[in-house]
Amino acid sequence: MSERSAHWVELASIVVIGVALLLFGWALLQNLRHFPIPAALLLLALAVFQIGSMRRNLSSDDAGSRVRATRDGAFLVAIVLALSELFAPRRWLIGACISSVEFGIVLEVLARVGGTRSAGEGG
Repeated sequence: MSERSAHWVELASIVVIGVALLLFGWALLQNLRHFPIPAALLLLALAVFQIGSMRRNLSSDDAGSRVRATRDGAFLVAIVLALSELFAPRRWLIGACISSVEFGIVLEVLARVGGTRSAGEGG
C-alpha cells in the first residue's frame, strides 16, 4: 500500500470512528456508569497521556501544532465531562461529551486534509 493510499485509509477510519461515536457514544457512556471506579481510573490514565500530548504540541512550533493542541484540549474536556457523567449524571453531560469528542475528531480530519501531520504520525 502506498503512503498516499494509507493516508486516505487513516482518514476514512477516523471518519468512521466519528460516525460510530455520534450514533453510539451515548450507549458507551451509559455502560461506563455500570463500572464507575475502573472507568474513572482508565479515564484518568487517558487524561495523563492527553495532557502530555497537549504539552508536547504546545511546545512545538511546526505548522499544525496549535490545531493539534486544540484537538487535545477538546479530548481533555471530553474526558472531564465523561468523569462528571460517571459520578454526577446529568442529561446534558452526555451530549456535551460527545460534542467535544466530535470537535476533536473534526479538527484531526481538517489537520490531515490540510496537510499537517498528527502528533502520532512519524516523519
